[in-house]
Amino acid sequence: PHKTGTTALQSFIYELAKTNNTIFLQDNIRIPTREELPGVSDGAGIGLNLAYCSVEKYKKGGGQMNRGMCAPMQDAFPKFVLNAYNKSQNILVVAEDFDIVGMDFSRLHHFLLPYKKIKIVLTYRRLHEWLYSWYNQIVNAYRLIYATGDEKFPTFVEWLDNFDEIVQRHGVAVAERYNSYKFIESVHLINMHDVGDSVPDYFFCNILQTEAVCNAVKDGARPRHENIGHDHEYERIAIEAKLAGKIPEKRVTRKVTLTRSAAFLKKEIDQKNITLPIICPSEEIMEKMFQHAVEHEKKYLSEWHESQGGEEGLRDALKKDGQMKMCAYDTAKILDEGILDDIFNTM
Repeated sequence: PHKTGTTALQSFIYELAKTNNTIFLQDNIRIPTREELPGVSDGAGIGLNLAYCSVEKYKKGGGQMNRGMCAPMQDAFPKFVLNAYNKSQNILVVAEDFDIVGMDFSRLHHFLLPYKKIKIVLTYRRLHEWLYSWYNQIVNAYRLIYATGDEKFPTFVEWLDNFDEIVQRHGVAVAERYNSYKFIESVHLINMHDVGDSVPDYFFCNILQTEAVCNAVKDGARPRHENIGHDHEYERIAIEAKLAGKIPEKRVTRKVTLTRSAAFLKKEIDQKNITLPIICPSEEIMEKMFQHAVEHEKKYLSEWHESQGGEEGLRDALKKDGQMKMCAYDTAKILDEGILDDIFNTM
């Protein structure tokens, strides 16, 4: 799933293949090239093309490719798979969007034939950490759309209104979904809290038990690109202020100017020591989050769960993040009461 170290893994695979185009073959592994798995994504994201073309309703189901766009892939990829199969090679496809709920598993199975031993590997990140991180990735992608006013910039609190739908793309839910299909031989869940920033290390040395690639990792091979997110609250204030006519449109319509506006607001607010009103998730949603995480950790990661203090440790972690990360600035109150008008006027 997204925000669980998978970008680093994707980046590692294709960067290593670029510098040494035979290293995966030394471990009897084939990774598809853009020609073998064509589509809208290239580079480290080539695997996304298989995920997008396996979504039941294509673009309407949450993918990024329609039926026509998938035609080249539907011709090229099965040929790649059959070629690798006939050479008794394993194939490796890594993509975050295999977590899409509307996946057509019969189509995915068809793409992977004639292979019969299909292994799924996913990463687990504690629910409350994953939720906030994924929210930030989503709003980062849509922030310029929010700036036009065509779509509302949701707070994290508002975004959580869709909790039941959102958690279907969390690690354990995805693992259980794949595990329910008979054509999947096994599903393995990596606890990213155990491996930290060493997901490639653990994946290749422990899960796949490769030799050449594992040695490359031990010799210092590391991904150059990691998808590290950040908070977008000051950007949200700037966008809401622009939509209210309090700052000029040019301050938020480009990524660079929006970033600068957010940095300026933060600096001024910090220097003036202004305490802004906030809104926080309800006790009900926090309890829902807790119960969901407890159920999954006790079932699949029981030893690690207990090593982190069990239920009490989880509650403490959730409370800490609830106070530090999950609350959002109440922009309606900030704008209505003119709390930041003096700063807006200087912009």
